[in-house]
Amino acid sequence: MLFAAFVFCVLCSAYFSCAESAYAGLNKIRIKNLADTGDRRAQRTAAISNNFDRALTTILIGTNVMHIGCSSIATLIAANLWGDGAVVYATLVTTVIVFFISEMIPKSYAKSNSTQVALGLSGSLRALMKILAPVTFVFMGVSRLVTRLFKADDTPTVTEEELSTLIETVEEEGGMSEDQSELLQSAMEFPTTTVADVLTAREDIVAVFTDMTPEEILSRIQEAKHSRLPVCDGTLDTVVGMLSIRKYLKEYIRHGAPDVRALMAPPFFVSPEEEIGDLFKRMTQNRLSIAVVQDDDGRTLGLITVEDFLEELVGEIWDEDDVVDESFIKLGGSRFRVSGALRVGEAFSRMGYESPDPTILQRPLGAWALEVFGHVPEEDDEVDWHDLTLTVKQLDDGRVTTLDIKVCDPPEADEAGGDEA
Repeated sequence: MLFAAFVFCVLCSAYFSCAESAYAGLNKIRIKNLADTGDRRAQRTAAISNNFDRALTTILIGTNVMHIGCSSIATLIAANLWGDGAVVYATLVTTVIVFFISEMIPKSYAKSNSTQVALGLSGSLRALMKILAPVTFVFMGVSRLVTRLFKADDTPTVTEEELSTLIETVEEEGGMSEDQSELLQSAMEFPTTTVADVLTAREDIVAVFTDMTPEEILSRIQEAKHSRLPVCDGTLDTVVGMLSIRKYLKEYIRHGAPDVRALMAPPFFVSPEEEIGDLFKRMTQNRLSIAVVQDDDGRTLGLITVEDFLEELVGEIWDEDDVVDESFIKLGGSRFRVSGALRVGEAFSRMGYESPDPTILQRPLGAWALEVFGHVPEEDDEVDWHDLTLTVKQLDDGRVTTLDIKVCDPPEADEAGGDEA
């Protein structure tokens, strides 16, 4: 009888160890998805997981009761069979049995199969939680009382850095594609990216001026092939409006010489330090698609459009009028796909990145990358260089033909003026 009771306590202890490890390592998202399909076991498991403090208290009560039972019964068995002198040996044997059969093996198995174990134990564990509810209530009350004596930890459960690492881990384990990983990383970086990092630079602005003739404006429109153009009064630093090309062409067809001032909309000015996450909301609420970027002195630094925001997330967006430059493609999230044939200086300039080493600027990007690696790399090999992360995408006979470059710490606003959107 005592042997049967001992085995019962060992097996019950193993049950509680399985439950503890399974619910501690449970994938809550997977269980939620199963519960949403109507799986009753998953619904019970989700309910237990949402009340894990109560479940854990129940598990700990059961574990301790079973451990005490194992020790007491083993002592009685040893004393009855071999006398009081065998109690010490019985304690040692019991410790080994409990460690392996009740702790290590069940927890290892439950950790490797947490979803299946949690689903399988959900019914019995929920019943135990109801049976032991009065005892659990007392212990949880004591626990909360003691917790109040100490300062609560306000640290988030998952930080941004941890989430970024988690995304990279899921990609490495095959849980998502590289494109999906890059999109999620871009989405995380999107809110804190500044206007200066993604604007179309002053040098690339195509504008019309108030003193132009209708024919000159029409010629400028045909050259630019944009849907809107800034209207300037004398210089680029004096933007007085935004001209809708469609509206201007309609008026031109009807009347032949429309007044550009009568057709333009008021300009929308933004600061280069503004974060694009906030600006995107403002422009969407005001139904604006383009804004003028000016510094504190009123100097026009560039333009920014809603398309620039989307490109920061999903990479370069091409239309039928764009000339595709395969040697330099913006991927979004401060990442660029660059041909190894480009000069380092040209690539850095188009990225808006100021090199800490001016001696490398005239070198081919592929040859410079080989020096940074220090050996002939393989595809998808990575290396860090100052604020950059270089990833090899294509090789040809040991030559780096295509690189992905990520700017880990985006340059300051005054350094980003050359960013090509």
